[in-house]
Amino acid sequence: MSEVSLLLRRKGRNPFSFPIDTARIWSVALALGLLTLASCGGDSTSTETTDPETTTAPATTATAPAKAAPLQVNVFLELSGGMKGFMPVNTTATEPTAFQKRISLLASRTNSNPAVEQAQFWLSLNKTPQSSKYTHFRDVVQGDTKGAALGTELPTMLENILAQPNATQKVNVVVSDFIYGPQRQADVAVMGVRITDALAAATRKQLAVAVLAETSAFYGTFHPAVKTPKERIPLKGESRPYYIWIIGPAAAVGRYLNEVAPAADAKTQQAYFGLSFPKVPYNAVLTQVPSTSPLAPASEGSGSISYAGAGVSTNLEVSDVKDGVDFTVALDLAQLPAAWREPSFLARNLQADLPGGAVKLVPNSVKAVSGTPSLAAYTHTIRVHLTGLPKEPATLTLRLPAPGVPAWVTQWSTENDNRTGPLNQTYRLTEIMTGLRDAFPQQLPTVFTATFSLSQD
Repeated sequence: MSEVSLLLRRKGRNPFSFPIDTARIWSVALALGLLTLASCGGDSTSTETTDPETTTAPATTATAPAKAAPLQVNVFLELSGGMKGFMPVNTTATEPTAFQKRISLLASRTNSNPAVEQAQFWLSLNKTPQSSKYTHFRDVVQGDTKGAALGTELPTMLENILAQPNATQKVNVVVSDFIYGPQRQADVAVMGVRITDALAAATRKQLAVAVLAETSAFYGTFHPAVKTPKERIPLKGESRPYYIWIIGPAAAVGRYLNEVAPAADAKTQQAYFGLSFPKVPYNAVLTQVPSTSPLAPASEGSGSISYAGAGVSTNLEVSDVKDGVDFTVALDLAQLPAAWREPSFLARNLQADLPGGAVKLVPNSVKAVSGTPSLAAYTHTIRVHLTGLPKEPATLTLRLPAPGVPAWVTQWSTENDNRTGPLNQTYRLTEIMTGLRDAFPQQLPTVFTATFSLSQD
């Protein structure tokens, strides 16, 4: 596994540092440049510079990563009587529903985006999915729903989709209201288990699943899972939820979300399972920079920093081991879903660990990179506060653990969907999403890891 190496060395006093503990003075040196984390093996280069006054900008060029393979994408639309209400016939006098706008754009981008080598469109009916030309798929979304059939129970629909040729090697986009009201009452008690079983073909191949939850106006007959007091509820524009599931290899799902799918609306709820990125570029930036730099500490009291006057240095001399040492980590998180790139999300979920020492993230220090040419290869910077330096060589680790079932799922779940008026809840969505989560190992793979090897001289 590739690492960034940091060398802690006893040296003389640097006139630029803030002396607090003059009995112990350390220098930190490392090789700057783009180091990518590999799941196993990989090249790692290290350069040591001993002149504490030297300032050089970190390298922003690196060996170009291997070109990503073109995406193979299947788009499945459930065409049942219960879905027709999202797709009313449009005229010059009517406004398309949010569903029609969203799914039309998703289908168009999938059909035309250069990242997609092959796009196939399917209509999920009461039997196996039926292949559809893109133009017909587009017409269905805009209201040509005369071919709608009885709905297929959710587990069976997922099983049929994943049984398509080479499905586990492709990105599979599933659009449905994901209402699961088992015809056999005994199955109500095992809804989650049925979902877990339906996804077995995907999780055996270590695929990832992304879930996007949205609402749209609904015109027509709503078929609730709970059949009393009414088996059918007529609606005239009230909102109802629908979902987009994206199932496929982790890297391909991440790429589809970032490069192909339309940007999620601010109101879109999201959940991700099995997404892991073993090659996230990262580096340590030793910030011997002016106090006006975005990489500098928020205040002079936040760790010991040597200011050399300009630039970013490969050397950082510090003298406050007792009260801590700060440095910045630069990360390129472009592969992650947009929701996981939000600084607030990273600040809540990133973890730091240093056996034999102590490390923490500086509060409010996660920032999106902008306007810093020397860091153009990265998307984020994070300040790390190091105390209690280990006596023996050790590894400092930053990791983003995989989140579990998000809190919004409970809010969008209901025991009774037999209600009129606007409703943004789905029958027992909690069980459905728990079944999805349980299809994966108890310990979800870490989203990414950045490691730094520490040693003293």
